[in-house]
Amino acid sequence: MKRTIAILLVAIMAVGSAFAAFSGSAQIGVGANFDNGNYGFIDNSNSVGVNFELANMAGEAVGEGDIRASIKGSLVLEVFTADDYEKSATDKKPLTAPNDVIVGDWGDNMFIGLGASVDEAKIEGSNWYISLLGVPGGPDFAKSAIDTYDKAVKKYDIVTDEDGATGNASWSVPYVKAPGVEFGVADYVVGAGFWADAQSNPDFDLFNQYAATAYFMTPSYDLNGLTLQAGAVYSLSSGDSDKSFSDKNDNKAYNSIGASAKVGFTNDAFAVSAATDIGYDIENEEFGADVAANFTYDFLTVDAYYGTNPTTSEKAPKKTENLLSAQVITDLNAMDMPIKVTASAKDLINAQDFDLSVEFKVGAFTLTPSVGYVINTEKFNAGLKGQYDHEYFTAKASVSVETGFDKPSTKLKASASVENTTIIPGSTIKLEWKDAEDLLNNSADHEKNFGKLIASIKVEF
Repeated sequence: MKRTIAILLVAIMAVGSAFAAFSGSAQIGVGANFDNGNYGFIDNSNSVGVNFELANMAGEAVGEGDIRASIKGSLVLEVFTADDYEKSATDKKPLTAPNDVIVGDWGDNMFIGLGASVDEAKIEGSNWYISLLGVPGGPDFAKSAIDTYDKAVKKYDIVTDEDGATGNASWSVPYVKAPGVEFGVADYVVGAGFWADAQSNPDFDLFNQYAATAYFMTPSYDLNGLTLQAGAVYSLSSGDSDKSFSDKNDNKAYNSIGASAKVGFTNDAFAVSAATDIGYDIENEEFGADVAANFTYDFLTVDAYYGTNPTTSEKAPKKTENLLSAQVITDLNAMDMPIKVTASAKDLINAQDFDLSVEFKVGAFTLTPSVGYVINTEKFNAGLKGQYDHEYFTAKASVSVETGFDKPSTKLKASASVENTTIIPGSTIKLEWKDAEDLLNNSADHEKNFGKLIASIKVEF
């Protein structure tokens, strides 16, 4: 197998590569772990990251005449690493590579992937087109700028970075994308799709299993600073077939109608915008909606969001019912005052999580005190972060406390570090105290109570 892979790599590299990224690091550290009693060289590690395109090709064909056909496609063959691949075992699913990964789990989570796609296929005229690639995806205009979560980065359905991107809380109408076409004229877009299986039961019921989609979207109008856009969808699915057309991939029955809209206004003094998605699942008698609003004026930014049942995580529980949040940021640096104040109120209906932080920056010093209180859990938190940026080093320190006003719920955390990247070019020399998450020793597991102190040097390319 390895010999075959080597021959394949040489052959493909002869074609040429369009993109390559190869990174690695090695680190050695000496110190002491105050929790388990280990000391000495306790922080040795190395890692390699690969994202290498062996070949990248594109094809295109465009007809002639007032009415013409066009098609575009692309193909990529690449090698990549997936350091977090094994972590997907927590989902209790088989660790099998998708069909477009031609060699999986090769050499410590190394993969070779082959991706081929038709990116565009149209029949078009001067101001209209018909796309043969199917109905457009469902609209999702409103997203929270306040409530975010770690979102995994995937390639060929394999998790390559478990928390490599940020997702924004959002709700959208349950959407069935049945096979069909997309039609555009003068920047208006219409989509229609239908599928049925007449042989899905002995009675040959023509509509025993089916899926249908109707889609409409306006262009974004711009009227002297006022912008408007709207869309509407209707979709239904019988479910219980060998195909799933729902955006949730759950193969349930749906009968949903929805609308989306966004409006904004901008001038020299301020900017204001609002977006909403609203819908009703007739089959399951469920109403859903969300709305996001933003106001910006010079040093002031205000955001607000409400969603009936938006997605707020990739891990269970994945949704939060009746999520209402607001945030105000006052950045006085625009007025030559080195102060930035952030006040947020997250999940006001359920958790009622309030936070306030103030960032002071004077010269090379940055100081950020913060305070918060969660009414639902009756927990208070306060913290202080400091950073000093010198020509030859960067020093950081932080301390925080979280308490429910009793001893078992009280946790005192702290960290500190000093690092340099100039003494030995190409390396990072660091003295760090980390993982001290319970200095009061109230935690039952005692794994990260007092942390560890490590002096290390790291080189990377």
